[in-house]
Amino acid sequence: MFTIDAYRKYRSIKRIIFESISKWNGHKFEYASTSTIKQIAGRAGRYRTAAQANENEVTAESSIKNGVPKSMRLPILSPAQNLGLITTLESMDLQLVRKAMQTEADPIMSAGIFPPTNIVLQFAAHYPTKTPFSFILLRLHELALKHPRFHLCVLKDQISIADAIEPIKDLTISDRVTFTAAPANMRNPKMYEVLQAMARCVANSRGGALLDIPEINLDVLDLEMTTEREYLSKLEDLHKALILYLWLSFRFTGVFTSHILTMHVKSLVEQKIDKVLSQVTYYKPRRDLSRTKRQKDLLRRFQVDGEDFDAKHGEQVIHSPAIQKYRNPTSTDVPVVGSYRVLEIPGMAGERPSTAAG
Repeated sequence: MFTIDAYRKYRSIKRIIFESISKWNGHKFEYASTSTIKQIAGRAGRYRTAAQANENEVTAESSIKNGVPKSMRLPILSPAQNLGLITTLESMDLQLVRKAMQTEADPIMSAGIFPPTNIVLQFAAHYPTKTPFSFILLRLHELALKHPRFHLCVLKDQISIADAIEPIKDLTISDRVTFTAAPANMRNPKMYEVLQAMARCVANSRGGALLDIPEINLDVLDLEMTTEREYLSKLEDLHKALILYLWLSFRFTGVFTSHILTMHVKSLVEQKIDKVLSQVTYYKPRRDLSRTKRQKDLLRRFQVDGEDFDAKHGEQVIHSPAIQKYRNPTSTDVPVVGSYRVLEIPGMAGERPSTAAG
């Protein structure tokens, strides 16, 4: 899955598999936009990473400087035209991904920006010392004047982080601004504890060594490896905590000093994740049950009514034996024997097909 490979800077990816194209936007589940699908799918086929390209150029330049005969020099090859492969885990999503790849994305009408640190500091100076930082951020976004070509980025994640570290005393406004930009998923309770622990390290200017932060559960590495979801979740939680530590180590170098050790531990965790995933077996009845449940959830979350959908959007029917368990056998307008609806992506109707799409 691309979610794991995204953490790896130097991995070449040939194939992208979408597990799902719906996501939680903080309020409800919605389909990924055309631009989002294209951005993720565009990662496929990049066999030659930037690091590999730079390495080849450096090697060629070194050969010239060292007087290596021209006949023995390594050529500087131009990037090959690679073909990336894109698919979905579920057939019900494939039609939507295919349509997104053949549709021209909406033009970007404004750029998202966030107030720079110096502006936030000046604005915060007008409020009492004990004013919650999340309140300051909200007021700044409410009062900011913007050009039509720009919009302020959504504060959802920043507010969650600001509220999480609000009880930590002795953090400066500048420290809090830095933390609000950290890569922390606040929907995870474990990340909440890790973030607070690291904020305390910054506030106290000590205790930032990797082995001195008990909230980073390094004991997971000593557990017996299994293919159970609980074990994999623990590895993923540890990996996210290490990513956060590395990110903060570049901002608070005097506090988080275990950069090299953390990189090593991160590689160990990734090896275990790869090994667990390689041993996971495919159990078809369980997969069919999971597919049926997800399709039920999609219909319920998007509140799709069969009759309204037929009247407004029309219906495409694709045969699938997994769906028949929750179809209403008494309905006369909905196919019963193994079918499901292909839902349109919101906002895609009427868009021009891309001339470059194949």
